[in-house]
Amino acid sequence: MNLSEKNKKITIARWKKIHDKQREQIPQDKDSLIIKASICGFLAGDGSVQIRKEKNFFHYQLDFFPDDELMLKTYCNMIKRIYNKIPKITINHNVFHVRLTSKIIVNDLLQHAVFGLYNWNLPEDFFMIKSAKEAWLKAFFSAEAYVAPNHIKLQTVNIKSMKKLSKLLNEFGISNNYYEYSPKKPNYSKVGIVMINRKESRKLFYKKIGFYHSKKTEALKNSLGL
Repeated sequence: MNLSEKNKKITIARWKKIHDKQREQIPQDKDSLIIKASICGFLAGDGSVQIRKEKNFFHYQLDFFPDDELMLKTYCNMIKRIYNKIPKITINHNVFHVRLTSKIIVNDLLQHAVFGLYNWNLPEDFFMIKSAKEAWLKAFFSAEAYVAPNHIKLQTVNIKSMKKLSKLLNEFGISNNYYEYSPKKPNYSKVGIVMINRKESRKLFYKKIGFYHSKKTEALKNSLGL
């Protein structure tokens, strides 16, 4: 074994010890797992979890794009609480760009959920824990929903997961309509749409789920006369 190979093995062993210690420090109590469900909801709605091969190494990157300060602070506080990391934050056209590079965090989250515009899913292994479903929904709706005077709307190209989301809302008694729309342009994907129209259902959503988003919360309260 030459000196270069020996140094490489020593470096790999050192980093393995560091990573093992960091993994052991990730909390696994009930409250922490509920927070993880929220983080998964944020990233499914408006984030990116990437593992990229670059030359001779892999790059692990976590990005989140909140457009509201409350959502920004909530997400960053959750990351700090669970992973003891502080993301880098920049602003571009009134949208925050929140980035964190961490193999430990990316691999930990990928044990529970899939991410990406077409592939995100509901982290159902968390859902046996009381309040985890509400936590995921609250984070996802905060990132992805549109609040109008007479409805709350979600629209994504992930048909399979949107159907599950609609059923999940029904579990809370939140009546909603699910339907699909195929754009006329051939290169555009079919989208799944969830609409919460009835005032009683929107009020129930406000009470049981809500938003980590100040503007959407205010819009919903105004629409309900609260």
